[in-house]
Amino acid sequence: MNRESLGKAMTCVKSWLAERYEEETVPGFVVGLSYKGQMLFNEAYGYADLERKIPMTTGHVFRIASHSKTFTATAVMLLQEHGRLRIDDAVATYVPWLSGHADERWQRVTLRQLLSHGAGVIRDGLDSDYWGLERPFPDPERFAREIRETGLILEHNTKMKYSNYGYSLLGLVVENVSGQPYNEFVLDRIVRPLGLEHTFPEYRPERNQPRAEDLVTGYSRKDGASRLPIAPISTDAMSAATGFCSTSEDLCKYFTAQMVGSGQLLSDESKKEMQRAQWPVVVPGQPRETEYGLGFFLHRDGERQTFGHSGGFPGCITDTMADGKEGVVVTALTNAIDGPAVPIVTGIYKILSYFEKESCSKPAHDWSTLEGAYGNLWNTVYIVQPGDALVTVNRSGWDPLALVEKMEWVEGHTFRIVETSSGSSEGELVHFHLDDGRVSRVTHTGSSMWPRQVWRNRLASKTRVG
Repeated sequence: MNRESLGKAMTCVKSWLAERYEEETVPGFVVGLSYKGQMLFNEAYGYADLERKIPMTTGHVFRIASHSKTFTATAVMLLQEHGRLRIDDAVATYVPWLSGHADERWQRVTLRQLLSHGAGVIRDGLDSDYWGLERPFPDPERFAREIRETGLILEHNTKMKYSNYGYSLLGLVVENVSGQPYNEFVLDRIVRPLGLEHTFPEYRPERNQPRAEDLVTGYSRKDGASRLPIAPISTDAMSAATGFCSTSEDLCKYFTAQMVGSGQLLSDESKKEMQRAQWPVVVPGQPRETEYGLGFFLHRDGERQTFGHSGGFPGCITDTMADGKEGVVVTALTNAIDGPAVPIVTGIYKILSYFEKESCSKPAHDWSTLEGAYGNLWNTVYIVQPGDALVTVNRSGWDPLALVEKMEWVEGHTFRIVETSSGSSEGELVHFHLDDGRVSRVTHTGSSMWPRQVWRNRLASKTRVG
């Protein structure tokens, strides 16, 4: 991947996200992309607070929820590197009150099994109504009591069973081994050394972490005509599983540090172990495309292997995936419980892969003056030059490349469609009409299209189209 193809890809991403925000009903979102440690894209859309009409900015802080597990796994690996524990030790070695558990299988549960969600631990406790805001998150006493009262749900070391309680238990391991409260340890050993100035392991209003004016307002799913704002809450004993808050730029910096070869945070051997698949992620009826390592989801799409995590919190849905080989991090942060963070990250990587593939050869022609978004009553298309060819991109919902038509040059500013779907117009012509060197209209297989803003003005003024 080179900067030229990245630049073209990001132009496509920018127009796609602007379009998606206009068509969606989410309050707002922030999307960031870094390449080899440098932010190439960091854009905010919509509102951080609908009631007060506060525009979203890239500096706003989101609840990143289960991204917290990557920090906790890193903390455990740091302690292993310093000889304080071994991840194949039994967790009861470091949490003494587990030794008397009625379910004897707890004595054989290892730190590795907790890190990989392979321990068979209950997901969210005996009463998980805290996720529905019906009660506070468990405090340490309640959490310990529920673990004591609960046996393993599945036989350990047999399959992946996601568990927030398992990671909360790892937070206790970090505390007991390090001699520091979990939140202070991760601040001292991970957050501050990386200069993550807007990242916190917990919402702590008494310490102004994060500042109230920096934290986005989270919203419920749309119920009828409106969304309801959700007041910020603390996660108490579950900080290690779901408490973290951060920004797009901090997350890009953090996941860049997690890449093998970065020289930051951990040794490369520890990073390789964390990014090695431990269990397949099974979704009934779907092929196995995702696995889990130690604190990371692992995705493979063709030759691209990414690692990262998603996060779901009352009012915020987030997702971050990193391609360590290419040095790319993509993160999407949304402030709604049904926010499209995962489709955004997936769509951006789809665009990156397309432009990476199509930009292998140096173009013989420069058609950049013809690139742009063009619309009419029926459709909006995006004409771009990823390599030597000119292509028409049709989008559908959260698929940024639903249909890509390839065109070959005929003469002047006339092209012929040579690759498309059977239901489209293969072999037909596309004419670009220019005024003063700029495209004023496109005749696309007989249908007139105008630059998108021109088309909007035509529609708004009720000018007859045709």
